[in-house]
Amino acid sequence: MASSGDPTDDQHRLSLVEWSRRAALFSIGAAAAGFVAFGPHSSSDVPRNRIVLDYWEKWTGAEAKAMSRLVDRFNESQNTIFVRYLTISSIDQKAMIAIAGGAPPDVVGLWSFNIQAFAEAGAILPLDTLANAKGINQEQYARAVWPLMRNKGHLYSLISTCGTIALYINDDRLAQAGLQGVEDPKTIGELDELSSALYERNQSGEIERVGFIHTDPGWWSWIWGYHFGGKFLDDTGETALASTPHNFEAYHWVQSYPKNYGSHDLLKFQSGVGFYGTAQAPFLTGQVALTVQGPWMANLIETFQPDLNYHAIPMPVSAGYLDPNEPVGLLDGDVLVIPRGARNPEASFEFISWLQQPAQLEFLASAHGKNSPLRSVSPGFIDNHPNRSISTHNQIAESKRAFGFPKTRIWPRYVAEFDAAFQRLWLLQDTPESSLAMVNRRAQFAIDEAAEHRRRRQL
Repeated sequence: MASSGDPTDDQHRLSLVEWSRRAALFSIGAAAAGFVAFGPHSSSDVPRNRIVLDYWEKWTGAEAKAMSRLVDRFNESQNTIFVRYLTISSIDQKAMIAIAGGAPPDVVGLWSFNIQAFAEAGAILPLDTLANAKGINQEQYARAVWPLMRNKGHLYSLISTCGTIALYINDDRLAQAGLQGVEDPKTIGELDELSSALYERNQSGEIERVGFIHTDPGWWSWIWGYHFGGKFLDDTGETALASTPHNFEAYHWVQSYPKNYGSHDLLKFQSGVGFYGTAQAPFLTGQVALTVQGPWMANLIETFQPDLNYHAIPMPVSAGYLDPNEPVGLLDGDVLVIPRGARNPEASFEFISWLQQPAQLEFLASAHGKNSPLRSVSPGFIDNHPNRSISTHNQIAESKRAFGFPKTRIWPRYVAEFDAAFQRLWLLQDTPESSLAMVNRRAQFAIDEAAEHRRRRQL
């Protein structure tokens, strides 16, 4: 999180963030040694005369079981390599510690937004040569997936799963409001009109049910500008673009909801609804009729409300930005990397490349309730997928206007500033121009600070 005040010239100096290099490396190395010595170990019996790879992944529950089944399939498919699958919490932190300490695993499953920081730190290997040797190229993947796996012109990861964000519509709720068969909204104005027809208050004037609300689930405070033609980082990754007209327009739209329906009333409504991941999730109960979510929403519906009628469409955009053939939506992904210092990078890549085969990627996508990362999918994938609107998510992934997390190592600070600004806007405590200007200043300071760190390391 950036400081509460504006950056000063003194803050640009590295004296505040420069530790003793020896002390830092000693502490990291000690932590890594301790983690390797006392960390998780697989109980699997390892066959003799095989190359043994340790694969660290972040998933638990059903997601972990699905990947564990694939690991078992790989181990049974050949007699040269044996992969041990280990679930690790706080995987990005622990992986970085292990790599810095010289005792990394052989394969790590990260989030796509981790790639920038790991690549800049030299903590993961570029995969261009290994991928070329296997014939792996961008033609295999949905349009938005290939850039997700790259950084600064190099391939640093390959995909395991991905998901796009769409607008989910509770058809039962529409039917209750007499709106069954209404045309799906394509523009922000059409979304507002449909949403307004679905807001309901009780006799005391309190909001009981809503149409659309930006804070359900509230995980992506920063995405709205993209639906107005904005973005938050230039193509070089060195210039913050939060404070631009498209983004101002987007957050004036965001702020129109607390202005129209009452900031206090919306907060009171939100305090009385359930949480995602439970049977009381507001989309399931009908308290929220329209919500942005990923394809995994189908898993929640199947678990708690299997008879719910729903469908998903691309999130609407501003009227001037509409192109039905190129929908706009966030694409996020889980990726596989090879750490610097891995014992046998070629063997590690043999496992990663096996996972890129359509049978493996489609199995994992279906098990996780996600869309395919591939450009072409089998008919069986669509027909048997747990999400009846999975084609919508595939369409977004194939769009040239799909977007990922901005590629900057300071993204956690950037998004934290955005979260704080969003709260001020939602409470009607600031204007979009003022809030986004502050976000831009602080993000640019962090970007410049990171650039100076890189320059110092090179020197």
